[in-house]
Order: sequence, then C-alpha cells, then structure tokens
Amino acid sequence: MRTGGMRYGAGRPGWHVKAENCLRLDIQDLARRKLLGGAFFTWRWSNSYTGEEVGSIGIATTADCVRLNFNSNGEPIHQELRTVRTPCHFGGSRPWWQCPRCWRRVGVLYLRNSSFMCRRCGRVAYASQTEDEMGRAWRKQRKAERQLGENWQRPKGMHRRTFDKLLNVILVCEEQRDAALVRYMVKRFPAFVRR
Repeated sequence: MRTGGMRYGAGRPGWHVKAENCLRLDIQDLARRKLLGGAFFTWRWSNSYTGEEVGSIGIATTADCVRLNFNSNGEPIHQELRTVRTPCHFGGSRPWWQCPRCWRRVGVLYLRNSSFMCRRCGRVAYASQTEDEMGRAWRKQRKAERQLGENWQRPKGMHRRTFDKLLNVILVCEEQRDAALVRYMVKRFPAFVRR
C-alpha cells in the first residue's frame, strides 16, 4: 500500500484513529480555568452535536503533576501525568504535558488504549490529514460558503472584491473536484477512455 492509502490522491493512510473521535485533555483549557496547581475536580466531555455526555474523569492537580482517575472498559485506571513550564518572553510561564511514553512536551493528550498519550505515541491523525483531493476541495469550498449569505448572496458590509474572491474560490474548488474525478476515471477505467 502506498502512503496515500487506498483512496486516490489521499495525503496519509486512512487507518489512523482520528483526533476528532478521541477524548482529549488540553492543558491550556485547564490553565485558563485556573485548575492547575492544587485542585480536585471532575472533567466531562460531551458530544458537540447531541450534547450528551460521552466521558468523565476525576482530576487532582499539584504544582508539577496531574493525577487522573477514570474507568476504561469497566476497570479503574489511575494515571499520573507530569507537567512542565516554559518561560514566556514577556513574563509568566506556559504549562505543557510531558507525554508519559516518549517524554515529549505537548499541549494535548489523547485517550488511547486506556491511557492518555500524545498524538505520535497514540497514532492519532486529524481528519484533514487523511482526506483525499476531493475531500480537501469540499472542505475549502464549505469554508468559503460559510462567509457568504444565503444562496451565495453578498452579506451586508462585505466588500465587492472580497465577495468576488470567495466566489472564485468556490469555482476553483469545483474545477479541482471535476479534474480529480476525471483523473480517477482515466486511471480506474482506461479501456473506456481510449474509445
């Protein structure tokens, strides 16, 4: 299998677990809420579409480590994560996780195989990294369409030049998808193309 996986024009293999489907701990979320350095609390994750809770974890923090208590597959798990701080240029410091497997400094840890670890150790990829050429064009087009009004109308206050650029982005994305489809059909069904 090539690095592009089985899909035509894919960037990376599609068999990695997607970060969007994993439970994650972002140390910046904890720092913004002032939960580092001596607190005990419960952290909950919920489904962004339905709003239902998909997981919870008990967290106890000290100055340089975070203790996690949670259940995975019916058995209790206790994990201790180390935190490190780096100085900022204009004063203060920024907290980081230290991955319990590779000891790299990371901002986000993902729950994989009943343990929190970094993306590299957990073999976690973002969904955008495994998109094929058509998927990338669709994502880019949706981003441009979100800036436009209903039925691709120019929103009030938007400059005409910006509106024209967004319409051009949409047209280019459609052309890219058409060209990708033609390339795929030529490669997949060469006998029909030669006729």
